[in-house]
Amino acid sequence: MATWLRGTPGTVVPSSDAFFLHIEGTGAAQHVGGLVMLEATDDRPSIDDVRALVRDSFARLPRMHQRLAPTSRWRRPRWIEADYVDLDWHVTELHSPDGKAGLMRILGELAETSMPRDRPMWRVAIVRDVGPGRADALVVLVHHSIADGIGTVLQALSLFEPRATLPVPSGQAANRLRRAAAVAVGLAQLATDGTAASLPPSSAQRGFGVADVELEVVRRTAAAHGVRVTDLVIALLADAVYAVAPELARSVDGRMRFSVTTMVRTPDSVAEGNATAAVIIDVPVDGRPFDDLLVEVATRTRRLRRPTRAMASRFVMATGLRLVPEPFARWFAQTVYGPRFLHAVVSNMPGPTVALTFAGVGTGPTYPILPLVPETPLAVGALSWNGVLGIGLATDPQLLDAAAVANHLDATLARLRESSPVSVSGSRPLEGEEEPSA
Repeated sequence: MATWLRGTPGTVVPSSDAFFLHIEGTGAAQHVGGLVMLEATDDRPSIDDVRALVRDSFARLPRMHQRLAPTSRWRRPRWIEADYVDLDWHVTELHSPDGKAGLMRILGELAETSMPRDRPMWRVAIVRDVGPGRADALVVLVHHSIADGIGTVLQALSLFEPRATLPVPSGQAANRLRRAAAVAVGLAQLATDGTAASLPPSSAQRGFGVADVELEVVRRTAAAHGVRVTDLVIALLADAVYAVAPELARSVDGRMRFSVTTMVRTPDSVAEGNATAAVIIDVPVDGRPFDDLLVEVATRTRRLRRPTRAMASRFVMATGLRLVPEPFARWFAQTVYGPRFLHAVVSNMPGPTVALTFAGVGTGPTYPILPLVPETPLAVGALSWNGVLGIGLATDPQLLDAAAVANHLDATLARLRESSPVSVSGSRPLEGEEEPSA
C-alpha cells in the first residue's frame, strides 16, 4: 500500500490536500464532516455496535488506517500506515445534557479541537439524547487533508444501508490547449479580486447551528425567481448576517466576501483528496429587501458558470503548489486563505436521494460540518439528503452567533415554505448543487 521514493516510505500528500495541513498551522482546526440526526427508537445501537460497524466499513477505507509521517520544514508531508487504529479513541459515545442545544455545543467543541497527527485523522461520535424520544445523532469528522466535502460524504456513505451513490455531474473535458488558455485568463481574473475589508478581532472558539427545509421548496423558490439554489442559499446567509450581526456587516462596509466551492470532481474520482476549486463573490450585507438582494447575488454569481476562475484556482492548488518549495507553499496557504482575502465559505453539495439507515436506525436531516477560514466568522455547508436540504453553520461566536443565524434562517425558510409555488416546469435534477467547473 505504501510507495517508496528516494528511500522515504509513504505516499506524498498532494499539494491541494497538504494546503489544509498548512492552514491548520495557524491554530484553526481544519476538519470536515457531517451531523446525521437519527430517528427515535427503542433499539438504539450500543457503542460496541457502532464500533463494530465502523471497524467493518469506514475504518477500512484508504487514509482511515494511515497517519502522517514525521515531517520537517522542507519535507513534504506523507501518508504512512498506522501501527494500530484505536477504535476506542476514534469512535466515542457522548451525551447531550440538554438536547439539541447541548449537541450544538458538543459540535462546536469538536470543531475547534485539532486532531493529533500521530494517528489517523478522523473521528466518529454517537451523541445520545439529542431529540424527542431520546433520539441520537451521529457525527463524522475527517481532516480536510483527507477529503473535501463531497469526498467526506462518499466516505461516510459506507456507514449506511442501502449502499448509495452521489449524482456527480459529468461533462466533456476541455482539451489541453483550451484548458491552458482558460487557466491563463482565470489567473489574470484572480489577480484583480484584491483584498477584502478588515474584520474585527476573532477567537479560536467555534459555534454551530443548523437549519433545514424541503429541497423541493428551495428549488421551486429559486426557479420562481429565475436564480439557482446556491444563489438563494447565499442570499439567505447574507440576509441573516445583517439581521443578527449588523455591527459585523458595518465593519466590512456592507459587503461580505464569500468563497463559493465549485466541483472539479468527475464520476470516476476517488473519495480521497480535494477535488474542488473556489470562486470569490462579494455579497451585499446592507439590509436591502430580500428580493433585491437575491437579484444582486444572482448577478454576481454568474462567474460561477464561467470556468476560468475555478480552473485557475484548481491549477494553483493542484499544480502550482506542487512545484514550489514546501516553506513557500506553507506561506502561500496561510497568506491567501485568511481574512485578508475571505470572510466566509459556502458549499452546496448533492447527497443521497434515498432513505438510509445507520445500524438499523432511520436517518433524518443531515448537516455538513465545514471548518472556518482562520480569523473569519462563517463557514456554511448545504447538503441535500433524501429530499431535505440541511444547512450546517460554523461560526466564530466572538463575531457571529450561530444559534441566532440558524433561528433567522429557520424563520425565513418557514416563510418560503408557505409561499412556495405549487409547481415549476423544467427544473433540472441537479439544480443548485455544486457543478463541475470544467
